[in-house]
Amino acid sequence: MMLILVWAIIMTITLGILVVVLLNLKKKHDVDIQNKENEIQDMNQKLEQKQTKSYRAGVNVTSGDYSQILGEFALLSKYDSIITLSTTSRQPSLDLIGINDESLDFLELKKKGAGSTNSEQRVRKLIEEKKVAYKIFDVDLPNNFSVKERKLKEIKTKENKPKSNQVLNKKPNLQKIESQKVNPEAYEPWTKENDESLKSYWSDKSNKLSEDEKIQELCEKLGRNKGGIKSRLKKLGLS
Repeated sequence: MMLILVWAIIMTITLGILVVVLLNLKKKHDVDIQNKENEIQDMNQKLEQKQTKSYRAGVNVTSGDYSQILGEFALLSKYDSIITLSTTSRQPSLDLIGINDESLDFLELKKKGAGSTNSEQRVRKLIEEKKVAYKIFDVDLPNNFSVKERKLKEIKTKENKPKSNQVLNKKPNLQKIESQKVNPEAYEPWTKENDESLKSYWSDKSNKLSEDEKIQELCEKLGRNKGGIKSRLKKLGLS
């Protein structure tokens, strides 16, 4: 009898422990289920938000694409050539480069009313501050891969071509202008005929005029000033 009582007590205790364990397991299971349901609900909300953002982004991108395509066509008549820029950036800072004889323009096409991004403002600032350069990079592919910037020679144009000292220092010869008012041939190159006339007149022994008078006559005859006549006589060995 005593053995049966002890066995009954043990079974009761064991059953009690099993009930407690099962109740705890059920409670934990219910909590896990509730947590999973909450997680699923959160995921659904995030997914809806992402879908909404994706839709809006898609609408904006599509609208931007239409604006860019239409803008490119509209600008074809303004420029000799249009260069479309490609980039891996989601928000490129430039769309096009327009080239004609007057200028090279950096172009950004935007939907009317759209603002500029920080990246676009930075590019605009660099351009306005004239921090722009033309560069060529030589790419060596076969063995040792390298990219090096090429040193370019300056392109000389009419604007930046240095003028010679002769051109820079060239000033009107006022003395020449005044002399030619009286003696038209003053400062002009001597011709062979001029030299022959000079020699013939100066060597004519029948001419009894003094040297000064002869020089004055030659000035009137050849249209030159006295200094030019004297200088030429000396050069020809006549004085």
